[in-house]
Amino acid sequence: MGRAPQSADPAIALAHHVARARPATLPVATRIATCRDILDTLGCMLGGSGAPGIETLVGLARRWGGRGEASVLCTDARVPAHHAALANGAMAHALDFDDTHDLAGNIHPGAPVLAAALAAAELRGTVAGDEFVLAVALGLDVACRVALGACEDRGWHRTAAMGVFGAAAAASRLLGLTSEQVVHAFGIALSQAAGTRQCIDDGALTKRFQAGQAASAGVLSAVLAGEGFTGAREVFTGRYGFLPMYQPGRFDGAALVAGLGETWEGDRVSLKPWPCFRPAHAAIDAALGLREELALAKGGAAEIAGVTLASDPRAHADQFEAGAHKRQPRHVIESQFATPFLVATALLRGHVRIADVAQPDDEGVLALANLIEGQRVEGSPPGWARLTVVTTDGRSATREVARAAGSPDHPLSDTALDAKFRDCAANAVRPIAAATVDAAIAFVRGLPQQQDAAALLRLLTRALTPARSARGPAGCTGSRRARG
Repeated sequence: MGRAPQSADPAIALAHHVARARPATLPVATRIATCRDILDTLGCMLGGSGAPGIETLVGLARRWGGRGEASVLCTDARVPAHHAALANGAMAHALDFDDTHDLAGNIHPGAPVLAAALAAAELRGTVAGDEFVLAVALGLDVACRVALGACEDRGWHRTAAMGVFGAAAAASRLLGLTSEQVVHAFGIALSQAAGTRQCIDDGALTKRFQAGQAASAGVLSAVLAGEGFTGAREVFTGRYGFLPMYQPGRFDGAALVAGLGETWEGDRVSLKPWPCFRPAHAAIDAALGLREELALAKGGAAEIAGVTLASDPRAHADQFEAGAHKRQPRHVIESQFATPFLVATALLRGHVRIADVAQPDDEGVLALANLIEGQRVEGSPPGWARLTVVTTDGRSATREVARAAGSPDHPLSDTALDAKFRDCAANAVRPIAAATVDAAIAFVRGLPQQQDAAALLRLLTRALTPARSARGPAGCTGSRRARG
């Protein structure tokens, strides 16, 4: 594979990478990692299909109508491809259960990339499984590389603002764009790159919408570029390119092309065991370990006299200086980002599941969350946690976790990943038969050998049953608290 001149904008090399890669040259490890990511993200789509806001997005897509190009998961709707990508991408991110690249600012690349790839595959028609896997691998790689090039956290929702380029890459590949057209697709995506994390602070549904919008914009960018529409060429490092505008003075353009075609960043993506934001995972892992070590399963909150959570200064400020909602979340979006609440859930329940996070109204959990004290540890790395639990009978134990479960060096087993998929499917807005769930898992595991990747969507929509109420576990909106 050729290399663009060092002085060229990274968009040139990335476009070359997207247009020229071949399924046969995709490393075996990358093929396996990509199939795992597809399974994980697809499960998150199923689980998020009944979450708040999704019914509104699907309803709008139906009302707007248009050519039935692509499927909306868990519905009988066929709508224009970019509308399907919007709905499916929002589903995938709704539970905050989707993949993250821990070293790239916790971007969730799978939601926009897979949603765009599914829509583009249906738009194109029949797509061989190995070609689909390659397109997703390319999309994950591009999205994560753009995030790695942004060296400072300026509050962008990276899944949206940077994931749009991965979505455009995957869709461009599946629609057969040339290198020149892919450059334009990136340029068109630049005009649509958006999304901040203010929605998290405000508990707004736009967090999930932004992931869907990135998927939709990626599809639209590829379709327009394929029709001859042009976008900026100096996409990433031009005077008004993405990095200078979005990361002024704090970016590394070389990170976008370092080891391109040899290192696949999707291989370094983490798959979450818990449906909440990634920075809480180490503390949850520690809590579950201490629960077992101290045999807390029987006595509940009455057994615990005190809990101290040590973390890096930024995490400490975010969780212990931000207000009461970190201990007493008022709705699902706040509970997804409330470490004291999540740690208390793990200590008392022995798990953190979709329903636990969707309904933050367990009095025992909330009381324990109020007891948790924070400790700032200067110089500690992001994602690190040290948890100490003291029991009412005078025992104590401490557990330290540097790399949370689900990371590439501490991966989920295939058994655990399958169990996560089944849990997500059980929370889908429409019931899915166990046999269909098993068939979907087998299909994705063998995706490189499948004749038509889009058959996966037909499998999941073949025997739809009536939708559950939007107030079910994944979309709970009723409790003693006001909901967002």
